[in-house]
Amino acid sequence: MKLNPPRRIRVGIYVANLIGTPVIAYALAKGWISDLEVGLWSAEVVAAFALAGLNTPSAE
Repeated sequence: MKLNPPRRIRVGIYVANLIGTPVIAYALAKGWISDLEVGLWSAEVVAAFALAGLNTPSAE
């Protein structure tokens, strides 16, 4: 399966994960969000890493 969004979209997703993860951790520590939202964020991060993995060329 080849899922290949444009480079700008991929970079945006990766930057959002880079910035968003500490924000989510801080919000959880402050009690602003619960484990449910952290689980949802974690699923989004996994999807972003899967997208990165799918776009890594295989060595042949």
